Amino acid sequence: MIISVVSLKGGTGKSTISQNLAVCYAHSGYKVTLVDTDVNGSSLRWSGLRSDDLPRITTLALNDGNALRKNAKLLHADCDIMIIDGTPALSELASTTLLLADIALIPIKPGPLDIWATEKFLEKYENVRTLNDGLSANFVLNQFIYRSNLGQEVVDVLNDMPIPLLKSILHTRVAFSECISGGLGAFEYKDPKAAAESVSLANEVIEILENKLQKK
Repeated sequence: MIISVVSLKGGTGKSTISQNLAVCYAHSGYKVTLVDTDVNGSSLRWSGLRSDDLPRITTLALNDGNALRKNAKLLHADCDIMIIDGTPALSELASTTLLLADIALIPIKPGPLDIWATEKFLEKYENVRTLNDGLSANFVLNQFIYRSNLGQEVVDVLNDMPIPLLKSILHTRVAFSECISGGLGAFEYKDPKAAAESVSLANEVIEILENKLQKK
């Protein structure tokens, strides 16, 4: 199973979501490979901070479209779940990230800039689907502020779009930032609410993927 976490806008939380999914799946007994495609290498650096006592997450950087395409099958054959931490760009690499995926997760922060960025993403997504008809996608609300008017407006807009919104939500919590410096995921940190949110997201994504496999 290949999960691509993608957005055409920076700062939406792609790396945070990728890392937390990887941690949850590793603790569930899956063999996980995390591929960092961003030139900033946030997930790669995060992986270097992880303790050897924690579940292993194989992490590597591939920020070239051709290299990603050629190595993806080999990497996927050696793991149960491959998570691709996408790059924020309208590029060949972004298209390749979608072409390889079974499911694409699109993080959205409450705000007009993220909503506007989805318009360009939807165009790219539809183009890629003509080549990868098995691809599905879901929006993920990230850094959500409970009971805010802006948050509700964003939810209403997303519910009118052709890509469904996941039920699981990641709220604005300091823990999601603090755990990064220790190479941890929220599941391994000290905030039970952040841990529960990351587990909920991981479980919902797995359920979608398993339903897809059953329909094949």
